[in-house]
Amino acid sequence: MEERAAIARTLRASRRVLIVCHVGPDGDCLGAGLALAAALDRLGVAATVASPDGVPPSLRFLPGAGEVVTGVDDADAVQVAVTMECSTLDRSGPLEAAVRRAGIIAAIDHHADHTPYAHLTDWDPAAAAVGEQVADLIGRLGVPIDRPIALGLLTALVTDTGVFRYANTTPRTLRLAADLVERGATIHEIVRAVYEDQPPSALRLLGHALAGLTLHHGGAVATTLITPAMLAAAGATGEEVSGIAGVLRTIAGVRVAMTFEDREGGVRVSIRTRNGARADRVARALGGGGHRAAAGAEVSGTLRDVVRRALDAAALEVTGGADDAPEGS
Repeated sequence: MEERAAIARTLRASRRVLIVCHVGPDGDCLGAGLALAAALDRLGVAATVASPDGVPPSLRFLPGAGEVVTGVDDADAVQVAVTMECSTLDRSGPLEAAVRRAGIIAAIDHHADHTPYAHLTDWDPAAAAVGEQVADLIGRLGVPIDRPIALGLLTALVTDTGVFRYANTTPRTLRLAADLVERGATIHEIVRAVYEDQPPSALRLLGHALAGLTLHHGGAVATTLITPAMLAAAGATGEEVSGIAGVLRTIAGVRVAMTFEDREGGVRVSIRTRNGARADRVARALGGGGHRAAAGAEVSGTLRDVVRRALDAAALEVTGGADDAPEGS
């Protein structure tokens, strides 16, 4: 891709680069972002990875995770800002101002929809994860992929394909995964950290959430509420809410699964879909964004109103508004 080659040339010629993750970071944007930062470090380019919501506990095993920052000084400008998986610039949250101060903005994204905002854009909706795009970008930078870089890239692939279960997994994805394993990354290490080593509080919270499960539209939509009282009873934090919608999606007949976390100042909505229903369309109706099968939104308003709006959007996906596009997070 010409744009990817241009991004590689720009990064090689830079002295300072800011790599920005989206709000509510996942294994794809953090894994790919840290891998790119490591590659730039090999070239002598100073690269900082910034995540407005920090690093979730399940991803702190990633090499370089301890160096991730949550904010950038207002007077601190960089030559290049690279956004990871930000389909719109506001997906960078409070880091948007820092991105705008950069001399050049480069966007790397694989969402189904992308609103142009960068000087250079590597948009590849056919990619299973931005990790695929960044792996090719690192190759264009001429940096050999060692184990730390491979682990970040493989984490991106594993998490955005649901451990290669989603329909967005392609031969290209599997070939890259095999290459990364040969370079020292291991799938079992990622699966253990991200999906298996859960604290007891996370399972207690899941129990509370499942007790409040509600089915709508003949069982095609599943929802549950997460309240501050539930978090306190479970001894859990907001970071432990993220996987619950994925559990709801496994219920037979469910095509749209949503969790609503009642927070100070608004409601955080997490959406997971399958069988043609589009999570990103539900999220956009709430002012959020994401992928076809995994999306979210931070919504101002009362819990009752946000739930109603989300159910209205979900109804369009399960009563004739969905298409047959392959699922993928």
